This record gives sequence, C-alpha cells and structure tokens, in this order.
Amino acid sequence: MILQSKHVWLNEQLVPAQVEIEGGRIVAIHDYNQKKVDEDLGELWLLPGLIDLHCHGFNGMDLNYATREGIEHWCRCLPKEGVTSFMATTSTAPEENLLQSFALIAEMIKARPEGAEILGIHVEGPQISFEFKGAHNPYLIQKPDPQQFDRYQKAACGQIKMICIAPEMDPDHALIRYCSQQGIKVALGHTGAQYEECVQAMNDGATSFTHTFNGMRGLHHREPGTAGAALALDKMYAELICDGVHVHFAVAKTVARMKGKDKLILITDSVQIKGLKPGIYEMPGRWVQVGEDGCGRLKDGRLAGSSNQLITMVKNCWKTLEAPLATAINAATINPARYLGLSSKGLIQKDYDADLIAVDSEFGLHQTWIAGKKML
Repeated sequence: MILQSKHVWLNEQLVPAQVEIEGGRIVAIHDYNQKKVDEDLGELWLLPGLIDLHCHGFNGMDLNYATREGIEHWCRCLPKEGVTSFMATTSTAPEENLLQSFALIAEMIKARPEGAEILGIHVEGPQISFEFKGAHNPYLIQKPDPQQFDRYQKAACGQIKMICIAPEMDPDHALIRYCSQQGIKVALGHTGAQYEECVQAMNDGATSFTHTFNGMRGLHHREPGTAGAALALDKMYAELICDGVHVHFAVAKTVARMKGKDKLILITDSVQIKGLKPGIYEMPGRWVQVGEDGCGRLKDGRLAGSSNQLITMVKNCWKTLEAPLATAINAATINPARYLGLSSKGLIQKDYDADLIAVDSEFGLHQTWIAGKKML
C-alpha cells in the first residue's frame, strides 16, 4: 500500500511525499507522484501515530481495577483520537488489586487486542509523598521498596516499563537505582523534593518528571524545587498536561520553551471519567465530579484526572502555547518513543511501524492507521 500527501512529516518538516507500507511496516519513502498510490490524502497532514505515556482509564474503568472488557473497549476507542499506542497507567490502590490488574494487563499485552497497542505498564503510586499526593489515597501511600516492586513485576510478567517515585521518600534512592539498573524508566512525581535531591535522583537513574507542576514542589527564585528542576535539568524529560486547567497556559508555555522539541512529552492523564458525561460518579476507590471542562475533581475541589484527548494537547501546544510545530508533534510521537527506548515508533521512516494519522491543518483527525490497517 502506498499513501501520498502534500504534507508528510519527514525530518521535522511537512513535505510532499509517498509512504509505502508492507506487512505493517514502512518499507520506503518516495518522492511525491513517483509511484501509483492506493490513497491520495491531498492537503491532509500525514503524521506519526500519537503515543500516550500516562493514561489511567476510560468509560468508567480504572486500571487499578482493570477488566478485560474495559481494556478491549479502550484500545478500540483510542485510535478515534489519533492514539496508536499507550502506557497502561495505574495509581495508588490496595496491593491486592494492583497485582490482579498487573496480571490482567500483562495478559492483554500478550493477546494484543484490536486497536491501540499497549506498550507496557506505568506505575504511578503508591511510592509517593503525602504532602503532594494530589488525588491519591493517603492511607495507601507507601515508602518505595525494591521487594514490593519485585512483587509488582512478577505479577506483571516483566511488563512494568515505567514508575513514578517521590525521591525524598526513597532512602538512598534504592528503588530509583534498582529500577534504573533493570532498564525501567523512573519519573519523579507527587514529590516535595528540593532541587538538589532531584539532581541526585537524576544521577541515580531518574529520567523524567511526572505531569510537571502538578503534584510537586513549586518554583521559587531562591529554591527551584521540583518544578524548577524539571525546567532546568536539560537531560530530563518532562510530562505536561496541556489543557489550560491542570497548568495555566502561560506556565505551560514556559515548560514547552524550556524542554523544547526533544524533551517535552505531552500526556492526557486521562482517568476512568473519560467518555462519561458531566456529573457525579461513585467509582472503586474514589468519588469524582466530572465538570463541563472534562476534568475530574474530588469533593474538596482537588483535580482528579481528566478526559483529555492527546490530539487536543498537541493542538493546544502549537496553537495556544505558540510552540514550534516540531515541539508539539515530537512531544506526542518521537519523544515518548525515545523515552521508552522504542526504535520502531514515533517517526515516518523506513523500517518503522506503520502507525500513522491523517489530520487537517487544525488537527482535526481524518484517519488512523495501526500497523498499516485503517482504524476509522
């Protein structure tokens, strides 16, 4: 199959080109009009499929209490918003429930349900701080413990690829170093860590910051805090919820400028309220009110996740933050792929997976392909 467009995302530019696909992979890039095409996209932009590193649930299902039907439905629906792969993200919950969810998610990764591909498991909590817990249950927060993590990973059949840790809660950064040595990506989040501790955590193996500015010590001109470290440490990636609610767009603009086209990662932090109408919901482990803005809040007003779509985060980054197009697109494609160490996703390039989306110039989605198969 050969796709053609006047605007194909190649080498961080939109250029006329053809993309040849075979066996679910991109096998060649051709000059525009060089060969007979199967589909001409005209003025639509052909971009790599979007990758969401941080999303917790959908349509009433929370991955802390995962169900097979819920995961299958979620995977089928994500391509409708341009997401072709994602990290299944859990949060603070009773260990028994987490172990059951890890086992089921690992089973679903192996089964490969139709739709968006599950790249692995992202563990956010309970290895976090009380002070910056956000909507996490304070009674279930625990100190980071390598032995506990081994129980997690055993249940997950080795599919845990990323973990969020509050470094000040991790004595001698034992879990940070333990995970890093196993190739598991460590994010600093839900933390009150001072700048110097973040630097040490980076030296011990941490590589990113969880939803920057949310659930972390803020920036002060004499004490940069966790947020200041996220901005200043050039080697570290930084997640950003670019909806204007979790982080004011003026602050989000600063994050995008500081992290640039290579270290910014846009995420949704979407939870089980995604796909639900505004209202009040009683769900396992929490009471949530879904607002007209698509965000969830606890009874005391604290934010509790979102209904965000990643393609909207990309559009907001480009249009509202006025970031360069390369910053906005990379932040949801090649940056999360490189962060996870994936060598076949995130670019339109020979030998890469044929995970693609076609959008108009306002980021309206027209089509999604996963491994070369049309999904819409």
